[in-house]
Amino acid sequence: MHRSPDEIEADRLTVLGPDLGPLFHALDNEVSWIHGKWKEFRQLYASPETVELLNEVAPFFFRVVQDTLWHDVLLHVARLTDPPKSMGKPNLTLLRLPDALPSGSLADDVRKIVDLAVSKAFFARDWRNRHLAHSDLHLALGKAAEPLASASRQDMEDVLETIRRIMNAVNRHFWNSSTAYDSFLSVHNAESLIYFLRVGLKAERKRDERWSRGVVLPEDLEPEGEG
Repeated sequence: MHRSPDEIEADRLTVLGPDLGPLFHALDNEVSWIHGKWKEFRQLYASPETVELLNEVAPFFFRVVQDTLWHDVLLHVARLTDPPKSMGKPNLTLLRLPDALPSGSLADDVRKIVDLAVSKAFFARDWRNRHLAHSDLHLALGKAAEPLASASRQDMEDVLETIRRIMNAVNRHFWNSSTAYDSFLSVHNAESLIYFLRVGLKAERKRDERWSRGVVLPEDLEPEGEG
């Protein structure tokens, strides 16, 4: 049965109460969104064949997109695993969840998984603190005693899997179900872009082949985009 976002939020408030309900709902939105962005990144850059296509079409542009998406997901992981307060101001973070849950085995289990997520997310917070939110001078000049933490796609997969475990521990306890965060649904996404890039390249090759035979169609004379 399909439920609207408002109906889902109302159910969480009813089941979890006025304090835990809004917190869990907000965290659920954040966890869903980071998985959506990560799925787009994987659709564009996980396949060598797709990367070859992107490099053929617009290598500089898609390198900028790659770096921007990667850095954004790093920042998102860092925020989700930040302390409950920074500079005296409250943060929306997974670290708030254990204390918001009723005392008992669920809270204890969630706390252990949260601690694991914080550990696995060290690389993201290191990149955020010394390279993205701030530019460490010694690091920028190549004089840092400690390089940035290794940050690979597998590191990201590992921390996201742990974050899913946190959220679904709560989902299973209260609703006897789990959310497939890693199957984020979207339309008009990176797969759509890849499809039209392939169609465009195919059309361009056909046009070049026609030109080599001295055949020019009216649409072939339309001006191309200028850089």
